[in-house]
Amino acid sequence: MGISEVWTVQAEPQSAAQAPSVDLSIPIPSWNTPEYPAEWPGSDEMPTVPRHVHILNYLLTALYHLLKQRGRPFGIEQDIGLHFVDSEGHGQRCDPDLIVMPFPNEGHGSLRRQDMPCPPDCVFEVASPSTVHRDLGIKKEWYAWMGVREYWVLDPVDSEDPARFASGILLPDGPLMGWRLERGRYEPLASVWDAAAHTWAAHSAVLDCELLFVQALHGRELDGGIRIVDPETGKPIPHAREMYGRMAEKDAEIAGMVATLATVRYGEATGDELQRMMPLSLAPVPNLRLVQAWMAASSSEEFLDLARQYFGLSASER
Repeated sequence: MGISEVWTVQAEPQSAAQAPSVDLSIPIPSWNTPEYPAEWPGSDEMPTVPRHVHILNYLLTALYHLLKQRGRPFGIEQDIGLHFVDSEGHGQRCDPDLIVMPFPNEGHGSLRRQDMPCPPDCVFEVASPSTVHRDLGIKKEWYAWMGVREYWVLDPVDSEDPARFASGILLPDGPLMGWRLERGRYEPLASVWDAAAHTWAAHSAVLDCELLFVQALHGRELDGGIRIVDPETGKPIPHAREMYGRMAEKDAEIAGMVATLATVRYGEATGDELQRMMPLSLAPVPNLRLVQAWMAASSSEEFLDLARQYFGLSASER
């Protein structure tokens, strides 16, 4: 991520002596081996709610903006394998929907808890009918055991009924549920329904920001109306479409054209990824000739690596 300053955190002491600081500026590796595969074969946890992916894409972009402006090392990964040893000494793997770490990572494979200099800051899971029991059950136990400092489960509330938004559909205590790790156990965090404003709100002390579900946005936005509030401005961080709306008309037209080129050459997922990158950087929208040069790449991943280099983004900032 190009961070030159060394940031440290104090690990919890294992004895009366003070534990040494750990360096958070060094990226941890990712893995793709038979023992720690990058791909998870035959997963039965695929999301069944249309808003699932859109919520995660918004969170990835908004949290990147929030953390980047603080100038400290961090890593954010979406749908990546996380390998660890459980409380009974058994090797396990889970796939957090979104994991936020106070250190960067490199590569495109799975992560191991044993490689981390300290626990992850936060995990987000977006519930679906097929996963909610694991999100509130075994995954919650696993994340607490690994030392994940905060855990959030979001209900996408895929319904146009306002009453369902006020109560949620899948979760027992409303569509925004969170816990903070205290002495090895998760303690619930408050989430509040404002009937006048038609919003759910909660505070993340670990991320130092407010989380909102906004009913006014729920019906018209694919992300269902979830927003991260920037503590510096007090305003919700807009999603990518809103950012594009702020571009000059010419830039917006060029951005659409270069994304279309990427889609035609490498597929819709690559075009979408390129569109998500552009608002994350202060670099100008690349011209068509530059994008055509990138398209000499033999694979989508090679193409996206060239784009990340241009935009000044690391692999963990996708």
